[in-house]
Amino acid sequence: MPAFDLIIRGGRVIDGTGAPAFDGDVAVTDGKIAAVGRIDGETARIIDASGHIVCPGFIDVHSHDDIALINMPGMDFKVAQGVTTVVNGNCGAGAAPATDAFQLFYRRGVEGILGPVQEWKWRSLPEFYDCVRSAKPSVNAAFLVPHGALRAASMGAENRPPTEAELQRMKDHLADGMAAGAVGLSTGLIYAPGAFAQTDEIIELAKVVAQYGGIYATHMRNEGANLLDAIDEAIRIAEAAGVPVQISHHKASGRGNWGKTAESVPFIDAARERGLDITTDAYPYTAASTALAAIAPRGRLVRDMDAADVMIASVKHQHQYEGKMLPEIASMMDLPVEEATSRLLREEENTPSAIMFLMDEGDVRRVLQHDVCMIGSDGLPTAGKPHPRLYGTFPRVLGRYSREEGLLTLEDAVRRMTSLPAKKFRLGDRGVVREGAWADLVVFDSNKVADIATYEEPRQYPTGMPYVLVNGRVVVDGSVPSAIDAGQVLSRA
Repeated sequence: MPAFDLIIRGGRVIDGTGAPAFDGDVAVTDGKIAAVGRIDGETARIIDASGHIVCPGFIDVHSHDDIALINMPGMDFKVAQGVTTVVNGNCGAGAAPATDAFQLFYRRGVEGILGPVQEWKWRSLPEFYDCVRSAKPSVNAAFLVPHGALRAASMGAENRPPTEAELQRMKDHLADGMAAGAVGLSTGLIYAPGAFAQTDEIIELAKVVAQYGGIYATHMRNEGANLLDAIDEAIRIAEAAGVPVQISHHKASGRGNWGKTAESVPFIDAARERGLDITTDAYPYTAASTALAAIAPRGRLVRDMDAADVMIASVKHQHQYEGKMLPEIASMMDLPVEEATSRLLREEENTPSAIMFLMDEGDVRRVLQHDVCMIGSDGLPTAGKPHPRLYGTFPRVLGRYSREEGLLTLEDAVRRMTSLPAKKFRLGDRGVVREGAWADLVVFDSNKVADIATYEEPRQYPTGMPYVLVNGRVVVDGSVPSAIDAGQVLSRA
């Protein structure tokens, strides 16, 4: 009889393709799935999955774990919710190429989002990927090349078009990243310095991505009143460059724009009918999160944002402000809100992150139901009280939106977290339960899986998810993250 490293026995298998669940065992050998079905054979370990679902590990297509992979390689907040692969470099933000100009920019604006860099051991994108490998994280990691980092590295924070030489430097850095296995290019077109780029600049960079078979992922220029115009720009970039496009965290932001996804979803479908490979991702919450400096430059909140909807999630020094709304902080400072916000940014060295209650539940549900919508946490691995999506995104979809509300079948919910992103981001032999695929696997109780992280107490592991495997190794064992070095840095297939 054959010998296996591990057998997951007696579960109900959801293979990730959207096909109906079936009863079966899954055997693992040398990091890969060796057999699926009724399996007899010797094994070093048996995991009893009776009464549980066995499915592929979840792929978080919208992560900001670039530095967390080095600073916190156990990645407990991800593996505990079944995430086995994280896609980083989103929203144009990242950790490389780390020229002197970029390092200065990082300390002044990005550190509060991605976390502090203890030591710059890399300069180029390939060197950064090697540093992540050396950190030996518990999860697999794939990377987009961040446009904002390309711009900061090549021309600082200048608000102007690049010169030919500066654009060529961006292209050279981008090509280095793509040759090292990056899955595509990302933009963050509301954040400096990416917001300073004109459409033609992004098209020229996306043409480099097309040469390597990558994708273009975008935090668009607008997610509110001009949502459709922003989607149209993303489509024009994708068509002109000949690349697939991923709309990051599809939403309608701001109370005056609630319901606008009733227009944006058909708009995306129309582009797909024309033959464009356009897909989206979303997180299952009505609150967003980002740097306070991005939504309140010089202390003044951007249009359509109310201070009463903004909570401070993390700060560098004055932790008494974490978890409090801006008006409450203004009261503590005995200042008007705008002056208090400006003071907070100044005293906290521009690093605070914020949570903004900006979306309508109806829009969230409509986007999640869209057949081409994947799941991305957009979690910020900051100190303080991060958005609960950092700990709860994937079990929230399974528990609330699938089991409790029936918005998605369980098979379709799993598909959006596994095979759909694996195919789009070209993560070969991942996202499915089949013989020969990598053994990224989750065992969960479909009757009990739930997110319990809250805005008040976000650092709570979900329930009902006792086992998670990354490349055949158990990284969550009896609901306890094990912090072992099971992950790989993935290259585009």
